Amino acid sequence: MARHRLDFLDALRGLAAVYVVVYHMIYISEPDLQVPHWAAMVALNGGMGVTLFFVVSAFSLYYTMPLRLAEPRPWASFYIHRFFRIAPLFYLWIALTMLRDAQVFNVVHSAKEVAISAAFLFNLLPQGQEGFVWAGWTIGIEMVFYAMFPMFYLFATNRARALTLVLMLIVAWFAVKGLMLYFTADAKTVDMFSKWNFLRHFPVFACGAVAYYVFMHDHDGFESGVDIPKPSVDVGELMLALALFLYVALLNGWLPNVFGDLYYWQAVLFTLLLLGLARAPLRLVVNRITRYLGRISYSLYLCHPTLVFLLGPVYVRIYGHFPTSTLAFLMCVAVTLAVSIVVSELTYRLIEEPGIRLGKRVNRALRERARR
Repeated sequence: MARHRLDFLDALRGLAAVYVVVYHMIYISEPDLQVPHWAAMVALNGGMGVTLFFVVSAFSLYYTMPLRLAEPRPWASFYIHRFFRIAPLFYLWIALTMLRDAQVFNVVHSAKEVAISAAFLFNLLPQGQEGFVWAGWTIGIEMVFYAMFPMFYLFATNRARALTLVLMLIVAWFAVKGLMLYFTADAKTVDMFSKWNFLRHFPVFACGAVAYYVFMHDHDGFESGVDIPKPSVDVGELMLALALFLYVALLNGWLPNVFGDLYYWQAVLFTLLLLGLARAPLRLVVNRITRYLGRISYSLYLCHPTLVFLLGPVYVRIYGHFPTSTLAFLMCVAVTLAVSIVVSELTYRLIEEPGIRLGKRVNRALRERARR
């Protein structure tokens, strides 16, 4: 079964990565950057880019899973592709982080800590859920989601069951969170568990499954190349307007806490954004630049925190030479993106692409072996 590459997915990955880069540029650098008033509300909420990553990730897995099911060993194929897509670059950053922390912070990571990170198990630890690779906490959550994906995929087989999964996961998370209080009274452990535990983020992934089934229902003729009916563009524009409204409402605190955690409103708005762009791919959002950024988004995500840290002295000089915080901030964004994109292009070509090719070779060898 052939699957068309979806440009809007690449664009969303690219935008999510850039949003996180700008967010970390403010907080990782020392001292924290002075953000102009007009940009503060948007820039300081750049962590929402991770939520967008999670929604897109689940949608992508559902979208490509029929290709795996056509193979002799579909779930083996799934895990091989996922491992070789994620692990090579992450392992590089484990090594680079160990080197950076030893040289700059005089911190040595134990063999046990490294082994846990290499096995992607750190999110399962009560006080180690962030991992030691900067921004790597999301990888820990992603890998747990991959491990449990067959169960979700086999349960959520249509729009109704996908939405059921979202609601069940929200209830399950608050049940587990409540039980956590009976096992520890340590405030730090409870706080870390409440922020980083994979169960909190699983409902967001499930929203990606909802988006997938809505998308496939709306595009019945998609696989055969039938054009999308004209009226659906109007609905797409409405979805984009609703997503924009929810974004503004979230930033301003207008929304009621009906989910028990305002975080889940982010999943709603990004689900609407994804489906809106699927119907109405605005050129401002879906274009050659954003698609390119989406292609290197994984490298951009893992490479930028250390680059931002190293650029700290450059930011200080920029703010010292520009007359307004607006010009200084925009120049810092431009410099950060320029450096991060160059490095990310290199790691994509030298690490990610070879890893992807190796995964395909391993899967092809497994497939040929199964046919003997």
